[in-house]
Amino acid sequence: MTDLKNEQFAQILETLSENLSITETQHNAAVRSYNAVGNWLSKDDSLLKPFNPEIKPQGSFIIGTTIQPINPEDDLDLDIVCELHGKKWSWTQEDVKNIVGEQLRAHMTYESLLDKEGRRCWTLKYRSDSDRNDKYHMDILPSVISQGYQILLEKSFSNLQKDDYESLKLSITDKESFNYSSETDPSRWYQSNPFGYAKWFMSRVEMYKGAVLKAFSLSEAVKPTPRYQENRLPLQRVVQLLKRHRDIMFSAESDEEVRKQKPISCVITTLAARAYRGEVDLSDAIFGVISRMESEIEWKVDHSGNRYEWISNPVNKAENFADRWNDSGSVRRDNFYRWLRQIKEDLGMARAQNGMHNIAESLKKSFGNKLVVDTFSQIGERSRMSTANRSNYYSKKEGIIGAASAASALISKVPAHTFHGKSTD
Repeated sequence: MTDLKNEQFAQILETLSENLSITETQHNAAVRSYNAVGNWLSKDDSLLKPFNPEIKPQGSFIIGTTIQPINPEDDLDLDIVCELHGKKWSWTQEDVKNIVGEQLRAHMTYESLLDKEGRRCWTLKYRSDSDRNDKYHMDILPSVISQGYQILLEKSFSNLQKDDYESLKLSITDKESFNYSSETDPSRWYQSNPFGYAKWFMSRVEMYKGAVLKAFSLSEAVKPTPRYQENRLPLQRVVQLLKRHRDIMFSAESDEEVRKQKPISCVITTLAARAYRGEVDLSDAIFGVISRMESEIEWKVDHSGNRYEWISNPVNKAENFADRWNDSGSVRRDNFYRWLRQIKEDLGMARAQNGMHNIAESLKKSFGNKLVVDTFSQIGERSRMSTANRSNYYSKKEGIIGAASAASALISKVPAHTFHGKSTD
């Protein structure tokens, strides 16, 4: 593949991922909503007030990999941590979980939005009473943090390459814990580390070997009211594209049970981050990642001598993200490998096409008709503007147009168009 054709394909992938990102309007609506929840949980008559509950985003929202749903009418998923700075000595996990739920139910609107209790979270379904920009599920995870945690977090994020993930753990509520109703010491509760994982992922993002860009800031992202940040670096874009391909592929699955067992985001995100080697070009990055993802899966042997896959949580080596792959009746393992084979085939076929129309048609099935049509319309408009500015080049062999950095024997300059029926050259 020529440098020009690879550059063109990278531009297409870049624009696809830009269109997958949430908008500033969606971002601001989410921040307003979860800040309002935080204000309600900490109001003067709340049992939580003495412990200064603070609401923060977690998951894809803070690492810059959130994507739009396939259907614009569907919901975004927003993962939120409710941090309590301590608790009453007698409160168990169950007490903390129930008090958060009771406080939410005490608000007329939140009571109407509240879904049934989850294993670890309370969920507010904003879709049922909202405008177009508030269609999301807000999963609120109650947690207890140690004194000085915020200072520790800020200090940790000042150096993404420092391996201090253990210090960022949270004590969370988990109904399936054996001591859910009895243990009052948070250090013996289930431990989760969403901010440690975010730091690890962003340390992989920083492997980017290109010029320093004003990219997604983790320190900014974990503030209760983070600014919207539009820029993304290659690994973040890769994860967005991988998740979109998965969503499109399994949305076409007729068997609901198989569809529900599509590859989970933490598996895709973790393997992609481990497989990333700092590629600058997005085309190189995504092809490099999908070619190496399988080799990043570990193999272990159980007591009976049976081999099984292990995808460790990078901030908790004892946790296997693939722990349900071998459940009785599970198709999770097969679905992952089937998806990985499919994305390799689909992207390889699209990159091999000549001509923008053929590339677009090849990508529609993999990434969605509307997304691809919008993407190529934007690229076409940019190309027209570049042509008007006399900065485009046309490859006679491959039938592509782009802002090439250098010409070759196969490349001719595209004459600027007067838009009155003839060229100026």
